[in-house]
Amino acid sequence: MDKKYIIFLSLLLGVFVFVCSLEGVKDAFKLISHEWIGSLLSLIESRKAPLTGLALGVLITSMVQSSSAVAATTMVSMAGLVAGGLPLSSAVSFGIPMILGANIGTTITNTIVAVGVKRGMTEKEFNASIPGVIVDDIVKGLNVSLFFVLEVTTGFLSNIITRLMGFLTGVFELEAFFAMFEKSIIDILIKGPITNPISKVVSDFLGFGIGGITLLVSWFLGIILALSLLEKSIRTLIKFPEFEKKVSTTFKSPIKSFVAGLGITLMVGSSSVGTSLIIPFLATGMISLEEGYPYVLGTALGTTVDLSQIYGYLAGGIVGMTLGLAHVLLNVFGLIIWLLLPLKAVPITIARKVGAFIASHRRSYLYLISFVIIIFYITPLAIIFLL
Repeated sequence: MDKKYIIFLSLLLGVFVFVCSLEGVKDAFKLISHEWIGSLLSLIESRKAPLTGLALGVLITSMVQSSSAVAATTMVSMAGLVAGGLPLSSAVSFGIPMILGANIGTTITNTIVAVGVKRGMTEKEFNASIPGVIVDDIVKGLNVSLFFVLEVTTGFLSNIITRLMGFLTGVFELEAFFAMFEKSIIDILIKGPITNPISKVVSDFLGFGIGGITLLVSWFLGIILALSLLEKSIRTLIKFPEFEKKVSTTFKSPIKSFVAGLGITLMVGSSSVGTSLIIPFLATGMISLEEGYPYVLGTALGTTVDLSQIYGYLAGGIVGMTLGLAHVLLNVFGLIIWLLLPLKAVPITIARKVGAFIASHRRSYLYLISFVIIIFYITPLAIIFLL
């Protein structure tokens, strides 16, 4: 069979598994909330909920290396809890920090890729790539920190998206739109023959609580598998001759660099993959940190509107669309603050200084790995279990 047909079939399979898995996650949270709604309410409405949500977003995304999967799961799971009785305001206040955390957790992939390809680099090349590897961590860390504080202290994002959704719902009659979406071909091809029967069998056999957790884990793994299939298929499609040469020349213009990051992320459906693609260019000096910086912010915005995210917004209904708006606005505001304003020099300066500190040590890769372990695993775990 022609390779193009194989790639096309792989794409279709990935889309099908992704849609099945998101619908399965919704069912799983309905089962969990059926039995544990009281415990979930007390957690989500507690004072430590925002920080716990942030830590969970960072940790889970770091483990599965897919902010798209975590964001989409957050949207549909919060929608499931709202359907089970959770107030919309509580779902939004807990869901937003999780999405903020996912934005930080996704940056770990760059470091893993850099350490993974170290054998193909000289020590000088590896050290030269470090600022470019961590600049994504720095800019997203600064952006999330700023808006997390604003959200916790003033409800900044929550207030904006709640009012905006109220306006959009009134003008465009979104409830009717989502009602049409719920009674679509998905019911015929996925809910009826696949997810609903599986949920019934598991809940009858294991009960609501354990059955819901089992389904949640299983369907979440399905999301990871689907995104992996989609990513690999699309990455194969964009491997054209002289691709690297064309990309490297694009970085000479900040606007083209930004558009390239946005476009590549839309194609591959992963900001982690998008940012990882420029590591060889940084290592060999083909592009500078300043030239790659707009590209990184382009990938951050791209991951909020790729196909998997758009379906997550739709699958989550009003709740999914509300949290989706928070996801988009976070990165739009970040783009304005950290690229269009003079503050763009701050992340670059920090990345250079931290990169220089790491590179100054004989085994710089060990320091880079330590940086990852502390930021992405030890700190979130401490927040979750010690607070």
